[in-house]
Amino acid sequence: MLNRPAHIPAAVTQAPLTFSWSNEIALRLDDFDAVPPRLGNALEKVNYKGKMALALGCLEWVVWRLSGLTDVQDALQRIEAGWASQVSVAYARSLNLASVRDELTAPGDPARPLQTALIRLEMLQLIYRKGKTQMISMSGRCALLAFHVLPPDSGFEAWLEKALVAMAVTDLCGPDYDRRARSFDYSGEAAVPRAWLDDLSVPRDPAAAAADWNAFFTAADPASNPFLVPADEMRAQGFPGEPYVFEAAPSGPRTGPSQ
Repeated sequence: MLNRPAHIPAAVTQAPLTFSWSNEIALRLDDFDAVPPRLGNALEKVNYKGKMALALGCLEWVVWRLSGLTDVQDALQRIEAGWASQVSVAYARSLNLASVRDELTAPGDPARPLQTALIRLEMLQLIYRKGKTQMISMSGRCALLAFHVLPPDSGFEAWLEKALVAMAVTDLCGPDYDRRARSFDYSGEAAVPRAWLDDLSVPRDPAAAAADWNAFFTAADPASNPFLVPADEMRAQGFPGEPYVFEAAPSGPRTGPSQ
């Protein structure tokens, strides 16, 4: 299972639930038009896989923020599968949330924002699998959820700003991205390692990125994470190459849908 990344302070995991929450707030944070222009403009500069990685990073902030108050093992397993799917969707099973419970209405219940994060993750994976161009809005809404639940002094805002500046260099959106299209072929883009979100170094060293991904896959255990697909099953389904070994092709791994 994932360990808390270095860029998320340990103090965040024990912060009291001081934010307000209701079904109305959850819906407002999921509004397509809720992403402010400043955030949207910054996301416009980042490519498809970069937006996916940033969204996963934001959801991790939410989950770790709640980790000292409720059980987040299922959530971390889902997020781990989400990271693996950035390399290839063949690594991850469906992240659909089987039960969305409307009775999570008690004030101060950490299960409520956690459920919202898991619903966001479900939609994120669906959009990514199909290459839908709504990724910019979904990434922005993941960031908005983190802004709402995290304490103002958590360091999230500074991290997000630094990540967006770095990704505008390392994961620059190409001129072929058309938000009006129904889908986008992101297969030529490089996968963003989870570990890179700790240092956000620019430029990103491809050899270091490959090492980070191989460390990630070495630690991943499909036997204990039901959302990861075992290697034998991946081979039977025609996965090219060796599962759980990262081999970056010169043009990037072919993992995305075509327009």
